[in-house]
Parts: sequence; C-alpha cells; structure tokens
Amino acid sequence: MRAVLTDLGVAACLIRNEAILLVKEASGPQKGRWGMPKGTVDEGELPSFAALRELEEECGISGTIKKMIGVRECLIQNIPAIFIVYLVDCDSADVTIDNDEIEDYGWFELNSFESIDWISSAMRELATAALSGVDKEMIDYTEERGQEYFLYL
Repeated sequence: MRAVLTDLGVAACLIRNEAILLVKEASGPQKGRWGMPKGTVDEGELPSFAALRELEEECGISGTIKKMIGVRECLIQNIPAIFIVYLVDCDSADVTIDNDEIEDYGWFELNSFESIDWISSAMRELATAALSGVDKEMIDYTEERGQEYFLYL
C-alpha cells in the first residue's frame, strides 16, 4: 500500500449537562466563528491523541476518548481532507482558553444552535449528532460545496 498526502484534522467533543463546549476562533480564515476545539494531526501522532492534545492546548482540559462521533471527507485543492470528531470524557470541565487561538468559549444547548455563527455546516451537524445521540445517514454536501464533500454520522 502506498501513502497518500492527506489533510487530517480532528476535533474534541465535550458534553456536560446537555450542553456542548464550543470555542470561538481568534485568528485565521475562521476568525469569529464557532466550533469544537480542533486542529491538525502531527506526523507520527494518532488522530485520537491529536484531538486530546488540541483540547488541552486550546482549553486546558485533559480527558479520554469515549467514541467517534463522525467523519467528514472532501477534497481540498485535490488533496483528500479527512476530519474526525471524538467524544471526550474528562473529570473537570474547567476551561482555560489559549487566547492566541481562541477568542471565547461557551457551553451551548441544542436549542441555541440557530444563533451561532458556525465554522461550517458540517461542524454544526457533528455537534447536533453529538448532543442528540442520533445516528444519521451520510450527508452529501457536494452540490452546496461544488465538489465531493461527505459527512458520516
């Protein structure tokens, strides 16, 4: 089997009292938008470990992986782009944000999702699936995005 250059991203999903932890991006193309603590996988790092590292770096929270919530796959500049979201369990949900990466954070219930400026429709669907606990079929965003773009929940 040969290796393929891949954009591999992850997010940590943390739920407390029927609310999900979301962070507001402080910089970059997604500045001012909300999503789960997320980032990219480093060389030699397992995706699940990267999700825990990102949660620690962005929010000061350590935890353990419980299960996978969903996967998004698409092509970005003709490179496969995979994004995996993991449900995380932790002893303490005391948040200490990294102000270089994160502008703000909050705990959001499902009924407040309409008012959030999301990083993407896929991020919203992943958060909805995590909070509702309902497995869905694959969502095809190809027409909306103008290229192959799939979400598996």
